[in-house]
Amino acid sequence: MNTSLLMLWGCWDEIYQRCTRLTYIEKGNNIFRVVVLRYRGETLVTTDNCIIHDGDLILKLHIHNYYFATLCKGVKDELRVALLLRRHILQSLPKLATFLNSMENKDQIKGIVGTTMLHKGVTPLGFSISDVPMTWFFRYKRWYLRLMLRIVHPNGKRRLQSWNHERPLKRVYMSKEFLLNRYAEGKQPLGESY
Repeated sequence: MNTSLLMLWGCWDEIYQRCTRLTYIEKGNNIFRVVVLRYRGETLVTTDNCIIHDGDLILKLHIHNYYFATLCKGVKDELRVALLLRRHILQSLPKLATFLNSMENKDQIKGIVGTTMLHKGVTPLGFSISDVPMTWFFRYKRWYLRLMLRIVHPNGKRRLQSWNHERPLKRVYMSKEFLLNRYAEGKQPLGESY
């Protein structure tokens, strides 16, 4: 990605962050941004059998795509990009656990929920996966995430062409208790073993 495009994206990212009320976990040092909201969708059952119902309070999880793009600048190898993403997710989860544990309304929050096309390999990290309905909102989100992948990934255009056009978005989610028990700072993330 050229420097001018990255700078333009940085300006847009600041506007996006303010409009969506996203909170940085640790700006410039964590791949996640979050917002507290009411979950809307089908009932979710996590790996530890926690049930997230429509209307429950959740921490909506967003990968900070612009931050990740800055980390990938100059990286041409596809495998290195994937390993970089995995490493930063593993490094970011303990800080996410600390952030959630320090929230005043943590007792009301049922879990963390995100939406992504890059769901391969998340189950060893403790996430559960489910389909999302292809409403207009999720169609738009898939288009947006495909655009982000094309920009960030060194072979983004080729990768998208090799995927089925209907490659689905997925919900990835984890209970609050699982996140805190597995990723509290000072513990060794179990995801390191896979």
